[in-house]
Parts: sequence; C-alpha cells; structure tokens
Amino acid sequence: MNRLGSKHLTKNERVKIQEDLGKGLSLREIAKDVAKDERTISKEVRKRRNKKDNGRSAFREHPEECKKLNRFPFVCNGCAHRNCTFKTKRYYDALLAQDNYAIALSDSRTGLDMTLENKITLDSILKNGVDKGQSIHHIVATHPQEIKCSERTVYRLVDKNKTVIQNVDLRRKVKLKPRKSHAAKIDLLEIRKGRSYLDFIECYANSASGLGIVEMDTVEGPQDGPQKCLLTLHFTAFHFMLGLLIERKSKEYVSAAFSDLLALLGPADYARLFPLILTDRGGEFCDPLAIENDPSTGESLSRIFFCDSYSSYQKGAIEENHTLIRYVIPKGTSMNGYDQPQIDTMISHVNSYVRKSVSACPFQLFRAFYGDELLNKLKVRLIGPDLVTLKPTILK
Repeated sequence: MNRLGSKHLTKNERVKIQEDLGKGLSLREIAKDVAKDERTISKEVRKRRNKKDNGRSAFREHPEECKKLNRFPFVCNGCAHRNCTFKTKRYYDALLAQDNYAIALSDSRTGLDMTLENKITLDSILKNGVDKGQSIHHIVATHPQEIKCSERTVYRLVDKNKTVIQNVDLRRKVKLKPRKSHAAKIDLLEIRKGRSYLDFIECYANSASGLGIVEMDTVEGPQDGPQKCLLTLHFTAFHFMLGLLIERKSKEYVSAAFSDLLALLGPADYARLFPLILTDRGGEFCDPLAIENDPSTGESLSRIFFCDSYSSYQKGAIEENHTLIRYVIPKGTSMNGYDQPQIDTMISHVNSYVRKSVSACPFQLFRAFYGDELLNKLKVRLIGPDLVTLKPTILK
C-alpha cells in the first residue's frame, strides 16, 4: 500500500505524471507533485509505458534501445534527443495507462472461467500427478497448456473442495500449520489519519520537551485459549514503566484499562501523564478515541500515534524494557494465575532497577518530576537496592 495515501492512482494523477515527465522533472519532484511514494511512480511508469518503433531508423544500422531507458524516467517523454535513431522508443501515455489499469482491475476481480471440459482435464491431471507423489507446483509447471490457471488458484480450488483431490492427498499440505491471520492489524485510513509516525515526529518536534512521550505495547503469554496479558506503558524520559493486567488482548479491555486510569487519576493528571502515546498497529489499539478523550466531556486529553508497519524499533525503549519483565515472567508463561497486586510488585522491582543510561533508578527520576502522590495512586513503590529481584520468585 502507498504510505502516503490511497492504493490506486487516479486518471488525473496519471495525467499529472505524464505532464511532469514531459517537463523532465525528477522522480522525487513527480512523487511530491502527485503526493505518492516514489516507488509507486517508478512502478507505474515502468509497468504502463508503451513501445513504439522509430521510423527514422528504418534504413540504417543502430542500437535496439537507448540505455537511458533502463533507469528513471524509463521513457522518452521530455528527452532532449527526440530525433535519435534508436529502433525502439518508449512513451508514457496517461489515457492509455488508465485504460490498461481499468482492464487489469476488471480482470483481477473476475472469477475463474472454467468449462466442464477444462474441469475434467484439470481433475484428471491433478489425480494422475498426486497419485504419483507429485506436488501441485510440479504438476502446474509441467502442464502449462492444459492447466489454464495459476498454481495459487489450484491450491485455492483444492481448499474449497472444488477438485477431485483434497488437502489430505497433499503430503506437505497436511503437515503445515495455517498461517496466523493479521486481519486484526490496523489498516483503516480513517484511524491512522493524522496519527502516523511522521505525524508523531512532527508533534514531538513542536513539543517543549520529550518528557511526555509514552510508548505502549502488550506482553503476552501462550497463544492457546483465552489468556490474560500485560498492557505496558513506558515513560521514555525516565525509563519508568506501568503494567496493567487485562483479561484479553482486545481493544475493549485496553479501552477499559484506560478508562480505569482516567477514573483513578482524574482528567488533569491523566492529561499530564499521557500527552503523547506511541504504539504499534495491533488490533487491540484500534480504538484511539477511547484512549484520547474524556467520555464524560468529550475533551481531548491525550494523542495516540502508530508506528510504521514492521518497525518495532520506532518504539525501541519499551521493547528493551520488556526484557526485564521476561526475567520475571518468561516467554510462554501463562498470566492467568496472576493478579494486579502481583504485577504491581513486579513493576516496583523493575522501576527500582538502576539503569546505566540514566545513572539512577526510574522510580527516583519519575518521583522527582511527578511526585509521590501520583506514585501512590499507581501503586508503585521503591524497592531497596539490595532487595531488587528480577526472578519469577517475586510473584510466588
């Protein structure tokens, strides 16, 4: 997906690309003018450029194609040497590109056109190959004329029981676990609009300091059945962390946890603690308004932003701090047997652990800025340096 907006180029955007190519603009300038990613522009021009024979080259020896067409702009639009004698020229035509796009889009949304004869042929070839221990890939690759669809389509037909063979007939298929679904990932433009990582950087640059940045994430147990998990909030300036035990990893329980925090702290302290929150695109965080706003007044108390996809390093501080939690709750350990007071004890030990990066323990830094009253509300206490323990025994 284009990181700057919608997935598909429009007719007007293609016309603008053609005009900019004619002006000789750079890839970056065209991308900025069309408000699309540079990769989108590059792929569009390469994919939808047209080949045209050069009439000037009919009776003389000359190269087949200009080497400049192997790099941007990939076309002869805007070239200063229009009277060259290369055999082949390439041009980008916006209207023709739009027509080709519309045809490709229509074809991609049309179901498989398979006659009864084709169905019988496909079944026969599949049955014969699978009985000999052949894979779907081998069967499709060795029968390109008889099988009129892709390998992926064949697998899809097998999954839907539309062929004479079934998944159980495929030796490797029955051994492979189904891939995890990422449907819960945040992918709605309305939710992410104004909350991207670039928006976060701009907001951070305009803020007085970085003291108000809080990174948010979850720490999970095993994936089998309903499991409690830990909602973590990391104050990056102090390396101070809060841990809230929630019943399930879902937006309802995350929203409820913040509702409880708002009731506990009050709007003023809530806004003071969580002015900027940075998190990933997990489905449990897909209700930002429940975190940002006071439901009783509608007042905005906080702002939440989302990291880019597959970019956990953008909130690396909380990821690093999770290693301390894993000393106490090893990966794969169920949290169903824990309660919030036990989590508060663990968090107190984690926040009393002296960090080399700040030459102090997070508890002392947080207390110096926010005071003891907030710490008491959050049920975090100071553990003596000789009593700090980061082992599972503190939860027993």
